[in-house]
Amino acid sequence: MSWRAERHRRVGIACVLGALLLLPAVAAFADGGDAAPPFSLQTLDGKTVTRDSLKGKVVLLDFWATWCGPCLKALPELKDLRQKNAGQPLVIVSVSVDEDKKTVQEFASRNGMDWLQAWDGQMKAVSAFRVNSFPSYVILDSESRITYRQQGWSPGRSAAALGAAVTRALESVHKATAKTLASTR
Repeated sequence: MSWRAERHRRVGIACVLGALLLLPAVAAFADGGDAAPPFSLQTLDGKTVTRDSLKGKVVLLDFWATWCGPCLKALPELKDLRQKNAGQPLVIVSVSVDEDKKTVQEFASRNGMDWLQAWDGQMKAVSAFRVNSFPSYVILDSESRITYRQQGWSPGRSAAALGAAVTRALESVHKATAKTLASTR
Protein backbone atom coordinates (compact mmCIF):
# COMPACT_ATOMS: atom_id res chain seq x y z
CA MET A 1 0.00 0.00 0.00
CA SER A 2 1.38 3.40 -0.93
CA TRP A 3 2.03 5.98 1.76
CA ARG A 4 -0.79 8.09 0.35
CA ALA A 5 -3.32 5.23 0.53
CA GLU A 6 -2.16 4.39 4.06
CA ARG A 7 -2.57 8.03 5.09
CA HIS A 8 -6.13 8.12 3.66
CA ARG A 9 -6.97 4.88 5.47
CA ARG A 10 -5.72 6.26 8.80
CA VAL A 11 -7.53 9.56 8.36
CA GLY A 12 -10.70 7.65 7.52
CA ILE A 13 -10.37 5.49 10.63
CA ALA A 14 -9.71 8.56 12.77
CA CYS A 15 -12.81 10.28 11.36
CA VAL A 16 -15.02 7.26 12.00
CA LEU A 17 -13.71 6.88 15.57
CA GLY A 18 -14.16 10.59 16.20
CA ALA A 19 -17.73 10.48 14.94
CA LEU A 20 -18.49 7.50 17.17
CA LEU A 21 -17.16 9.36 20.19
CA LEU A 22 -19.42 12.29 19.41
CA LEU A 23 -22.54 10.14 19.23
CA PRO A 24 -24.38 10.23 22.53
CA ALA A 25 -24.68 6.95 24.33
CA VAL A 26 -28.35 6.19 24.72
CA ALA A 27 -29.85 2.78 25.17
CA ALA A 28 -33.63 2.59 25.23
CA PHE A 29 -35.86 -0.42 25.07
CA ALA A 30 -39.33 -1.61 25.86
CA ASP A 31 -39.37 -4.00 28.75
CA GLY A 32 -41.29 -7.25 28.86
CA GLY A 33 -43.80 -5.98 31.39
CA ASP A 34 -42.25 -7.70 34.41
CA ALA A 35 -43.45 -6.54 37.81
CA ALA A 36 -41.37 -3.75 39.25
CA PRO A 37 -39.37 -4.78 42.29
CA PRO A 38 -40.82 -3.59 45.59
CA PHE A 39 -39.21 -0.32 46.64
CA SER A 40 -39.52 2.22 49.41
CA LEU A 41 -37.97 5.64 48.97
CA GLN A 42 -37.71 8.54 51.38
CA THR A 43 -38.71 11.79 49.70
CA LEU A 44 -36.85 14.98 50.45
CA ASP A 45 -39.87 16.28 52.38
CA GLY A 46 -39.77 13.26 54.71
CA LYS A 47 -42.56 11.15 53.21
CA THR A 48 -42.25 7.59 51.98
CA VAL A 49 -43.14 6.54 48.45
CA THR A 50 -43.49 2.85 47.60
CA ARG A 51 -44.32 0.82 44.55
CA ASP A 52 -47.73 -0.03 45.99
CA SER A 53 -48.54 3.60 46.86
CA LEU A 54 -48.09 4.53 43.19
CA LYS A 55 -50.25 1.74 41.77
CA GLY A 56 -52.96 3.05 39.44
CA LYS A 57 -50.68 5.73 37.99
CA VAL A 58 -47.97 5.73 35.34
CA VAL A 59 -44.65 6.26 37.09
CA LEU A 60 -41.47 7.68 35.60
CA LEU A 61 -38.47 6.92 37.78
CA ASP A 62 -35.62 9.30 36.97
CA PHE A 63 -32.30 8.04 38.38
CA TRP A 64 -29.87 10.94 38.49
CA ALA A 65 -27.20 12.86 40.46
CA THR A 66 -26.19 16.50 40.82
CA TRP A 67 -22.65 15.63 39.66
CA CYS A 68 -23.93 13.99 36.44
CA GLY A 69 -23.52 16.38 33.48
CA PRO A 70 -25.99 14.58 31.17
CA CYS A 71 -28.54 14.47 34.03
CA LEU A 72 -28.35 18.24 34.33
CA LYS A 73 -28.68 18.73 30.58
CA ALA A 74 -31.75 16.47 30.56
CA LEU A 75 -33.53 18.50 33.25
CA PRO A 76 -35.28 21.01 30.91
CA GLU A 77 -36.62 18.14 28.80
CA LEU A 78 -37.89 16.38 31.93
CA LYS A 79 -39.65 19.60 32.96
CA ASP A 80 -41.22 19.85 29.48
CA LEU A 81 -42.41 16.23 29.66
CA ARG A 82 -44.04 16.93 33.02
CA GLN A 83 -45.72 20.08 31.73
CA LYS A 84 -47.03 18.36 28.56
CA ASN A 85 -48.62 15.65 30.69
CA ALA A 86 -50.10 17.89 33.39
CA GLY A 87 -53.48 16.57 34.47
CA GLN A 88 -52.59 13.02 33.42
CA PRO A 89 -52.15 10.13 35.87
CA LEU A 90 -48.36 10.47 35.61
CA VAL A 91 -46.06 10.65 38.62
CA ILE A 92 -42.41 11.56 38.16
CA VAL A 93 -40.07 10.46 40.93
CA SER A 94 -36.52 11.71 40.62
CA VAL A 95 -34.22 9.40 42.55
CA SER A 96 -30.89 10.99 43.42
CA VAL A 97 -27.84 8.92 44.24
CA ASP A 98 -25.83 11.81 45.64
CA GLU A 99 -23.92 11.08 48.84
CA ASP A 100 -25.34 14.11 50.64
CA LYS A 101 -29.11 14.59 50.95
CA LYS A 102 -28.72 18.32 51.62
CA THR A 103 -26.96 18.80 48.27
CA VAL A 104 -29.97 17.24 46.53
CA GLN A 105 -32.44 19.37 48.49
CA GLU A 106 -30.63 22.60 47.63
CA PHE A 107 -30.22 21.65 43.97
CA ALA A 108 -33.88 20.61 43.54
CA SER A 109 -35.09 23.83 45.17
CA ARG A 110 -32.73 26.06 43.20
CA ASN A 111 -33.69 24.41 39.88
CA GLY A 112 -37.48 24.29 40.24
CA MET A 113 -37.73 20.51 40.51
CA ASP A 114 -41.18 20.62 42.10
CA TRP A 115 -42.15 16.98 41.56
CA LEU A 116 -41.38 14.08 43.91
CA GLN A 117 -37.70 14.02 44.84
CA ALA A 118 -36.24 10.99 46.58
CA TRP A 119 -32.79 10.26 47.88
CA ASP A 120 -31.26 6.80 47.44
CA GLY A 121 -27.95 7.34 49.19
CA GLN A 122 -27.62 3.62 49.92
CA MET A 123 -28.51 2.84 46.29
CA LYS A 124 -31.14 0.25 47.18
CA ALA A 125 -33.52 1.30 44.38
CA VAL A 126 -30.60 1.62 41.96
CA SER A 127 -29.70 -2.01 42.70
CA ALA A 128 -33.31 -3.21 42.61
CA PHE A 129 -33.84 -1.68 39.15
CA ARG A 130 -30.37 -2.71 37.91
CA VAL A 131 -29.40 0.87 37.04
CA ASN A 132 -25.78 1.09 35.94
CA SER A 133 -25.53 4.55 34.37
CA PHE A 134 -26.98 8.00 34.85
CA PRO A 135 -29.35 9.33 33.90
CA SER A 136 -31.54 6.26 33.65
CA TYR A 137 -35.30 6.21 33.32
CA VAL A 138 -37.77 3.45 34.13
CA ILE A 139 -41.48 3.67 33.32
CA LEU A 140 -44.00 1.66 35.30
CA ASP A 141 -47.54 1.19 34.04
CA SER A 142 -50.59 1.54 36.29
CA GLU A 143 -50.18 -2.09 37.41
CA SER A 144 -46.55 -1.47 38.49
CA ARG A 145 -45.08 -3.37 35.55
CA ILE A 146 -41.88 -2.14 33.93
CA THR A 147 -42.78 -1.08 30.39
CA TYR A 148 -39.72 0.92 29.35
CA ARG A 149 -36.10 1.56 30.30
CA GLN A 150 -33.70 4.17 29.00
CA GLN A 151 -30.06 4.70 29.86
CA GLY A 152 -28.21 7.87 28.98
CA TRP A 153 -29.30 11.11 27.41
CA SER A 154 -29.08 12.68 23.98
CA PRO A 155 -30.45 16.15 23.13
CA GLY A 156 -33.91 15.80 21.60
CA ARG A 157 -33.73 12.06 20.91
CA SER A 158 -33.97 11.03 24.54
CA ALA A 159 -36.92 13.30 25.24
CA ALA A 160 -38.75 12.07 22.15
CA ALA A 161 -38.27 8.40 23.06
CA LEU A 162 -39.17 8.97 26.69
CA GLY A 163 -42.21 11.06 25.74
CA ALA A 164 -43.45 8.36 23.36
CA ALA A 165 -43.06 5.69 26.06
CA VAL A 166 -44.97 7.83 28.58
CA THR A 167 -47.72 8.42 26.01
CA ARG A 168 -48.05 4.67 25.37
CA ALA A 169 -48.25 3.96 29.10
CA LEU A 170 -50.86 6.69 29.61
CA GLU A 171 -52.92 5.39 26.66
CA SER A 172 -53.07 1.98 28.32
CA VAL A 173 -54.44 3.63 31.49
CA HIS A 174 -57.10 5.47 29.47
CA LYS A 175 -58.08 2.27 27.60
CA ALA A 176 -58.38 0.34 30.87
CA THR A 177 -60.51 3.10 32.38
CA ALA A 178 -62.78 3.21 29.33
CA LYS A 179 -63.14 -0.57 29.40
CA THR A 180 -64.04 -0.50 33.12
CA LEU A 181 -66.63 2.25 32.54
CA ALA A 182 -68.15 0.35 29.61
CA SER A 183 -68.47 -2.85 31.66
CA THR A 184 -70.33 -1.09 34.49
CA ARG A 185 -73.06 0.19 32.18
